[in-house]
Amino acid sequence: MVLRHSKHIHSKKVVSAVMAGLIALGGGASAVSANETSGGTAASTTQSSLRAFSDVAAGYWGEKYIYQLAAQGIVTGSSGKFRPNDPVTQQEAVTMAIRFLSMQDQLGSGAATLPTNIKVNDYFTQYVQLAFQQNLLDKQKESGYSDEKVIWGAQKASREWVTEMLVRSIGRTAEANAAKNNATGFADNAKISPDRLGYVNVAVELGLAQGVNGNKFDPQGAVTRAQLATFFSRAQAYIDTKYANQYEGYIASLDNGKLELYVDGKLQSFKLDASTAYFTSDSAKRQQFSDLKPYTKVVVVANNGTAAYVETTDPAQQVERFERTYARLSPNHVIWFDTGSTFEELSYDANTLFLDQNGNKIDPKTLAAGSLLTIERETFSPQKRIVSIRVKSGLVNKSSEGVITSIDTVNKTITLKDSTGYEDTFAWDEKTVIRYQNQILTPAELKAGYTVKFSVENSVLQSVEVAQSVERTVQGMLYAVEENGKTITYKRNGSTQLETKFLADKPEIIVSGVAKPVLSDLLADAVSGDKVLLTINGEEQVTKIEVTGRQMEQLDAATIVNYDPKTRWLTVRDANNQPRVIILDEKTKLEASTGTTLDKVEPLLGAGRKVSVSVIGTRALSLEVVYKVEGKVSSINTSKKIISIVDANGKVEEIPYNTTLIVEIFGKSSASLADVRVGDEVSAQLSTNQDYLQTLKVKTAAQFEVVFTEPSKNRIRVKANGTTSDIYTDKATLTGESGQAILLADLRPGTLVNISLQGNTAVAISEVKLTLGEITNVDASGNVVTVKDYAGNSQAIGVSAGVKVVRNGSTATNLSTLAASDRVEIRKDIQGVTIINVMEKLERSFWQSSNSEIQVKRKSINDNYRFALSDKVFVHQGDTTLSVQSLKENDNIVLYLNNGVVVEIVKQ
Repeated sequence: MVLRHSKHIHSKKVVSAVMAGLIALGGGASAVSANETSGGTAASTTQSSLRAFSDVAAGYWGEKYIYQLAAQGIVTGSSGKFRPNDPVTQQEAVTMAIRFLSMQDQLGSGAATLPTNIKVNDYFTQYVQLAFQQNLLDKQKESGYSDEKVIWGAQKASREWVTEMLVRSIGRTAEANAAKNNATGFADNAKISPDRLGYVNVAVELGLAQGVNGNKFDPQGAVTRAQLATFFSRAQAYIDTKYANQYEGYIASLDNGKLELYVDGKLQSFKLDASTAYFTSDSAKRQQFSDLKPYTKVVVVANNGTAAYVETTDPAQQVERFERTYARLSPNHVIWFDTGSTFEELSYDANTLFLDQNGNKIDPKTLAAGSLLTIERETFSPQKRIVSIRVKSGLVNKSSEGVITSIDTVNKTITLKDSTGYEDTFAWDEKTVIRYQNQILTPAELKAGYTVKFSVENSVLQSVEVAQSVERTVQGMLYAVEENGKTITYKRNGSTQLETKFLADKPEIIVSGVAKPVLSDLLADAVSGDKVLLTINGEEQVTKIEVTGRQMEQLDAATIVNYDPKTRWLTVRDANNQPRVIILDEKTKLEASTGTTLDKVEPLLGAGRKVSVSVIGTRALSLEVVYKVEGKVSSINTSKKIISIVDANGKVEEIPYNTTLIVEIFGKSSASLADVRVGDEVSAQLSTNQDYLQTLKVKTAAQFEVVFTEPSKNRIRVKANGTTSDIYTDKATLTGESGQAILLADLRPGTLVNISLQGNTAVAISEVKLTLGEITNVDASGNVVTVKDYAGNSQAIGVSAGVKVVRNGSTATNLSTLAASDRVEIRKDIQGVTIINVMEKLERSFWQSSNSEIQVKRKSINDNYRFALSDKVFVHQGDTTLSVQSLKENDNIVLYLNNGVVVEIVKQ
């Protein structure tokens, strides 16, 4: 069924939102005024009723939708109240639907003829008759109404009844008939009326309907006035109804209680007052006038020349900026620019702002030839009116406040945005003074988002002062940690001065490979203390200490030759069989199963014992009695119960074992020695006396997808081949795709990681490098594919170690199936084989978007229309980079999806 009137559209906009709030919430709704119920007129929608309903509090969940529809004249109140929680009747719901579709001009003027059993109050008869005529209601079905106690019109509108009217209103009756024999999947499917089953199916299929608790549909549940108002407000995206007092366009100006709107080539002017309600299309939270921005797209609903309701539908300011070299002015507001080979002219008007480098207004006649100007021009009108012209060239001398947007430590520049939104970039030099409170900072310690006061002389920053309490980070070397744990002293990188800071209560400490580190795990030294990254809060307290490097030599599995307890001299043979003398002192960190004091460790320092020692020169920073041997299994003698392990230097250790031996292999429960093979890499854990093998951990490595991380528990959940595993990371080093040290919290869900394990213990977690982009060349014979990534960089990737090309579920083992312009994701698996996943390509028409999702128009009912957006989605038209917010309805776009997520959008 298709409604045959010019003001109806069968769009798919806001599909999931429309019924989600309505059906999932339950209840029933009346959306007309009380005096209409008794036969009043639509004229009861007075100006005062549009301004405020005493029973709709600020912040109420349905405030936005109620006030929008009230401004449009679709809903009304009575005596200053809306009665949001009152149930709605069928005659009231039908009346609201007719107004929603703006069909009032089609209402009859004579006596209405309704089916015999359809009784309504007099006011509603013409509305109900029109609803039957437009097939919003099924005359045969509704004629079966037989309740003698409550007339048809006064019956509360049920969820399934509203669902049918909804589906009919959007022209989906034929599809509902086709789906009438399909079960819905709701637990109370049997309670849905058979003749409405198809309508529920279509609503669910389109994402309109959701269940309530217990996966139930609750077909007889009622709907409140607020819920139905919400439904019709959101559903306006489905129709092309033009309300007489509603305007959509771009804000041309905001000034002195007035809004000028550019609508269809003309300017419309509206007054703004204290009663004007401001909202955005993606939020139900009320906004303030100050949230409105010029050159953004809005809908205005006006009454008597005053904007009653203003909704921002696209917050992206439609303004372009470009630079030109000024030549001269001509009469009639014409400005000329020197392009080098010719001259370019542009027209401006009396409202165009001319500004100097400091943002102060100037007379355009004061412009000097050769000045570099920044031109700001709106893009929503054919005229592309010049909004402002700002001097950029020449030597800048200014003092101002702004917000840092970026710091370029390579080119030594800082970009700042002032209160008008204008950005400018200034250089610093060795004379630039950067302060925070009473401290001198380095440029690297500044961060984007800091509010600063700054002064510029001859275009060079003279001073930058952080004007707010901020959290910042400092890199340096740890010099000392006070014994009472109240302060630490460090030497900042690039400085010779020592600085001392108080520690916050329970500061966070991160030392790679150390579980739950404490202050005593830190290595402080006047010459070679820990390299640390300190986080300092606004109260100048250290809240976090992250060890980024230790300047020491590590002697692993050294063999003790002698230990002299009087001098505390320890003589060992290192891995190269060279003698080394190491001095222990009271600061040496000791690790052994029998204790961590020197008198308890001394009995373990006998000749022939294995120890690992970290040293600076001859001073021992830490000493650990070795209880493990690492290498490859060279033989397993089950009769003599001896396992031979060859280490990296080719030395063979023969280690006895007994029946208590524990074998750990990741992913295999109840592993035994029978599962260990010659050639396996292992970590052999020795007994306390180093005389037999206690635990044998087989080393494995695999590639996983991150499900989520729990930094507080040093735990990561990963999955591979359909199996999910929890892995603890307290013993693991973590690195990013470029090999840099990272934190567990840096790994996001969906990231691929390579994990190296010793038994069930992770020892290394590295982020897998992903290259996403467009193939520009394929050399199948040379095993090289060239890709232009989304940063614009071209990479030639060799695949001589093997390749798997995955396209539409099929896998090829050569490059011949690839073609230029294919979009791909490239990575290496754990064996080093290059995996090239060809992205899915979809051509669609744009509908709408949010921060995390894009919605497109379907080509058929079975098409998906909602897609998740990558947080780094690349949007462009040719070589011009765009934003998702710049896309307009019906734009032809191409989506490229990687594992179901949109990573690239090409505007045609």
